[in-house]
Amino acid sequence: MKTFMIIVHSLISAALIYMVLNQMGKFAELGGAFGSGSLYTMFGRKKGLDTSGKITLGLAIAFMVSSILTAFFISR
Repeated sequence: MKTFMIIVHSLISAALIYMVLNQMGKFAELGGAFGSGSLYTMFGRKKGLDTSGKITLGLAIAFMVSSILTAFFISR
């Protein structure tokens, strides 16, 4: 069980690293390069999480749970 949890934890962490590095920055658009990115937040326009953000959130939760479970199984 220890080996299985370490493998699962490693796969989740690799997927999380990949998803975080693949996301575009907050002002990665052309308008953000010229300083107009703050205009949208000033007038209340805020987007929710897109698909990659939701996947990253799910992987982050899975990473935390697998960290706790891996620590539990290794300590026994």
